[in-house]
Amino acid sequence: MNQQSDTQHTKTMNKYISTILLGAMAVSMVSCDDKLDIVPKGETTLGTVADLELLLNQEYYCGDGPLADLGMVCNDGFPAWTSIPELIASPLTADYAYVKYDESIDRATVTESDSRYSTLYQNIYYSNVILEKAPEAEGSDAVRNLIMAEAKIKRAYFHYLLVNIYAKQYDDATAGQLGGVPYVDIVNMEVNKDKNTVAEVYAKILGDCSEDVIEVLPDNAPLFRASKAFGYAVRAKVLFQMKRYDEAAGYALKALRYNNNLENRSATMSTTAWELPWDNTNNYFYLNGGARVSLTFTCMSKETAALFSPDDYVRKYEIGWNGLPTWEDAAVEYGYPGGLIYTAFSNVMFNNYGVRTEDMYYLLAETNIRGGHVDDGLDYVDKVQLRRIEGYQPLKGTGLSPAQAMKEMQNAKRVEMYGTYNTFFDCKRWNSEPEYRASITRDLGEYGTFTISPDSPLWVMPFPANATRYNPTLTQNY
Repeated sequence: MNQQSDTQHTKTMNKYISTILLGAMAVSMVSCDDKLDIVPKGETTLGTVADLELLLNQEYYCGDGPLADLGMVCNDGFPAWTSIPELIASPLTADYAYVKYDESIDRATVTESDSRYSTLYQNIYYSNVILEKAPEAEGSDAVRNLIMAEAKIKRAYFHYLLVNIYAKQYDDATAGQLGGVPYVDIVNMEVNKDKNTVAEVYAKILGDCSEDVIEVLPDNAPLFRASKAFGYAVRAKVLFQMKRYDEAAGYALKALRYNNNLENRSATMSTTAWELPWDNTNNYFYLNGGARVSLTFTCMSKETAALFSPDDYVRKYEIGWNGLPTWEDAAVEYGYPGGLIYTAFSNVMFNNYGVRTEDMYYLLAETNIRGGHVDDGLDYVDKVQLRRIEGYQPLKGTGLSPAQAMKEMQNAKRVEMYGTYNTFFDCKRWNSEPEYRASITRDLGEYGTFTISPDSPLWVMPFPANATRYNPTLTQNY
């Protein structure tokens, strides 16, 4: 079998395996719905604290992965199992708009549904069931307080994702006038959930992830449950996106006091396989989107690939199951020379919508650099990069200016956060600050070169038609 046919076989097999995984995930979600036993108006028959706690013991899921749209907009890369010719085959699709940065396409009319939008609100519904029923439910007061605190933290985090995906960037001067998302804090399904302003959404998020709530959480928590580290990380990320940088740094430090474990990929040198279970100790909260092996056959843009060290442990040492290097040139499969496809099918449960310790390290890197503590900021970058790149030379102590240090941090973080929502959120936030505003240019070779401006409407995802059809307040935010 030649290399091209072998690669095509790999692609077909991964499609098949992904379909099986997604089917299993759907069954898992249905079983959780069965626990709810929904009756009219969204009420449930759950009557004890122990019953309600079961709603928290689930595998959280978030619909399509970030590279389906967010990653294309910020030029991280492109979704799995699609080629550039496929993505631009039809000019009347959202894919076409994101790949070519075409603002003329009415994305609202071509977005009938959105699995991420619906699953995030489904997850919020679970939190609301707990918060409505727990006060009167039979059972332990200690467990009651715990599950209510956890439900609030998760409700805050899910709304944080929603408002940053489907609304414009928060800014103190405009947040009170900008359209946000519905902040849903009731169970009754027959009540219309009006869209709140961006300011209102953030105020409610901060209320749900207050220090009083966080302190009820346990120091450590099992998979999919919430610990103090996750609670403080959520508050840190929310304040960071609001550009309240000093406050965000304080909460990030609190999160790291409970869990500062970084993922170390150096073992790939000897194992030739990147192993990343979903309960890896660097995960504060695991929230997957797309297939569980969500990096497989995604394509890194050539601009991001240019920042990706050839001495990265995974890039250099991991061997895919087809016996080829893990990161292959995208010229054949994607029609996109210079891009890189991740072809391994190993035990990599990538946490693309959740929160990791690495999020806090890079948050502290940026806040320290902004505050003039350049070496302190670069030290946080170095601690991550030392566990990613063979022979890495630390940036700390090299005499970089704040502007140079910020650029180094941004480049390193872009690669670290590939396949997550973080680069999209960062770009929106940086684009609201004069010193960091930047257009992004994508070179698609024979297909042309395309640019997105800091003020492009593409930085706001459309509400799906199956949501706007029944909620007159859900006008588009772009």
